[in-house]
Amino acid sequence: MKRQIIGFHQDEFGDWVAELTCNHSQHVRHQPPFQVREWVTSEQGRRQQIGAELECRKCENESDFLRENRAMVRRYYDELWNEWKVELIPELLAENFRFRGSLGASAHGRNHFIDYINMIRAAFPEFHSHLESMLAEDNRVVARVQYTAAHRGKIFGIEPTGHHISYAGIGLFVIGGHRLMSAWVLADRYDLMQQLGAIPGHESNGV
Repeated sequence: MKRQIIGFHQDEFGDWVAELTCNHSQHVRHQPPFQVREWVTSEQGRRQQIGAELECRKCENESDFLRENRAMVRRYYDELWNEWKVELIPELLAENFRFRGSLGASAHGRNHFIDYINMIRAAFPEFHSHLESMLAEDNRVVARVQYTAAHRGKIFGIEPTGHHISYAGIGLFVIGGHRLMSAWVLADRYDLMQQLGAIPGHESNGV
């Protein structure tokens, strides 16, 4: 099945990966003479490939419910977090949704989760989650995410620094009844605290 490219990221080995509309991902290496994709070696070349189609063999054998589960996690990041659409919470989250965030906070229930979102938004109004890849099995989805933001408000007792931050995380989701029942997000909080200046040893970039 042909699927459009919607973005790119590099894996842990430095190879480029195309992100597809079906929420699958596919390596796009340039390894002549076996694989010739010179366009992937430049930002301009990758940008020009947004919207191009790749054959996604994973889609051919995937169950509908797995595709739906990954699409739900995609909406969780793209719409709920990146667009701050909290009105979608009753549609996406179970009433007794259980959450442990990348910054260490926990929430039980939709209202407590909204409080957590508001805390993050107050400190990082441009908070953005780049969903790089997902794995789905049974009623669970694992998502690899890169978070970026600028520190605009007080958090953890740290006054706003204006520093741009970027840190990696992994989200573990459980789905039931066509909603997210729980999310446990693990992230490199130590790196984040260094970037915020709370821990010595990291040179943060100002605005």
